[in-house]
Amino acid sequence: MLDYKLEISDYNDRPVAIVRLPFKHKSLSSAIIGGGVSETDTVFIMEVPVGYDGTCPEEDLENVRRHFGLPEDSIGLMTAADIRRVITTESCCEGGSEAAAIVTAGTTNAVTAGERLPQSVIDTLPTHKAGTINIIAVLSEPLQDCGLVNAAATIAEAKTAGMNDGGVCGTGTTSDALAILCPKGETGKYAGTASETGIAVAKAVRSAVAQSTRKWNKQSGRAKTAFEKLDELGVGEAQMWDAALGLYFPAPGWELETVHSMFKRHLKNLEKDVNVNSMIYAAIRLEEQGNAMKLPGLEDMFQDDPVHLVADELLGIALSQYIAGTKGLFEYIRYDKSKPGILGTLGPFLDDIVGSVIGSVMSNIYTELLEEKDD
Repeated sequence: MLDYKLEISDYNDRPVAIVRLPFKHKSLSSAIIGGGVSETDTVFIMEVPVGYDGTCPEEDLENVRRHFGLPEDSIGLMTAADIRRVITTESCCEGGSEAAAIVTAGTTNAVTAGERLPQSVIDTLPTHKAGTINIIAVLSEPLQDCGLVNAAATIAEAKTAGMNDGGVCGTGTTSDALAILCPKGETGKYAGTASETGIAVAKAVRSAVAQSTRKWNKQSGRAKTAFEKLDELGVGEAQMWDAALGLYFPAPGWELETVHSMFKRHLKNLEKDVNVNSMIYAAIRLEEQGNAMKLPGLEDMFQDDPVHLVADELLGIALSQYIAGTKGLFEYIRYDKSKPGILGTLGPFLDDIVGSVIGSVMSNIYTELLEEKDD
């Protein structure tokens, strides 16, 4: 098997994982130090403290490198995950090719590429451990630069598969880093998913990421709410409030800021409700299936929201009645017909489920305010 050594030592009471190779390897990395195409025989991962907000991470990594007497060309990575808990190694042979993966996975800020991180997650990052998936991949076959880039694409795909295997939805986190190392030489041009090198590294990375992700999940123990998923899709509290204002008719004496605070409070309460989460997730999943042309009978017409598609309205009706009864249903219908703000841009299932949330929440707010007035 591939010859490398992994050791974990402490620096300022925090672990540093150091990977040492027996000779200089060609490298391709997105790391803060040692990034780009270079040569090295050493890669290290520095664990940073909770809420790390260092203004000069390069300097912090250089301090670690000097402390351990590592070569100047070392590749340095960072993570806020518990290194000793989550670090995972895997090796794989495919034909005549070998690959090893050394992974640390923290997935607090997991996201699907092209979507955005929920504001609720962003708000926690200064005080909680932010996630990063660091992947160090060691290959037995010398690769040209194009082959290293090909390997990077294969590793990215394997990382996503590993996350999904580990129970985390997304294609990565917002701060992933990668270091690929192979013997020097200009032999291989290909490391895609059909090549022996690509298959070997993909298997190693997928397995290591899945195992490390599971370790992280046991550590964090938190599931993503449907509202966080909506926020990733661009439908956060701000967008919902903007749409709510489209049909808002205040009574004298109602302060808009008070109504807004009530709106946010109601959303926070709904975020804890398993039935609300379930119905919203159902709509999100149906929207995904429709966009992928995988809803039977709607393969080529989903985006047209055909009249015979009524499941979207049924979900909206069910959710609005669950949250606010008949009055909630009335408000949902108003928002569904007018589609103010972001509702006018959403697909068949999302516009109904989000309109239902907005309408039923506003209905409950009106009820509260009127009851206070009567008192």
